[in-house]
Amino acid sequence: MTSDPSAAEWDRVRPPSDRVRELETLLARIRRAGMVLLNYDMWDQRGRAFATPEQCAAMEADLAEVPNEQVTAKAALVALVATTRVEAPAQIAAWVDAHDAYLAAFLDECAARGESDGTAASVATRERVEWGEVRAGARAFVDEDLYYVTENAERYRRLFGIDPQSLERVA
Repeated sequence: MTSDPSAAEWDRVRPPSDRVRELETLLARIRRAGMVLLNYDMWDQRGRAFATPEQCAAMEADLAEVPNEQVTAKAALVALVATTRVEAPAQIAAWVDAHDAYLAAFLDECAARGESDGTAASVATRERVEWGEVRAGARAFVDEDLYYVTENAERYRRLFGIDPQSLERVA
């Protein structure tokens, strides 16, 4: 099973620049807010009945922060993408290349499991097309499917130069 992009894919993925890290950090904030929504939905359907009042309050508090975080991060990302397209278009290409390599490696994993025709592979393939639309200027970013395309933290750190959980810069 291949967990990393092929040698050819690594060759076209540049080391993450500060701008790529900045773009990705904003996207990761959007992703994190989406994960809170997904987690809340699962908890609401299956866990709420067993939760203490304190746990319910904590989940509701987490949920309350999501709309503001999403709106703020999306607006900042759209603005940064627009600025980057003008000031440093190669940085958009580098960001897209990193996402494409990430998704290509995910698809390789799907194939190794015999799941090339599965939903996860279909979603990852669609997202690769959408990242191509980012490259072409037709969209600012991809609204990722957080359920099917699972995270590989090591690959993410290598491609984007940030930790997917803490959003701290990594070497």
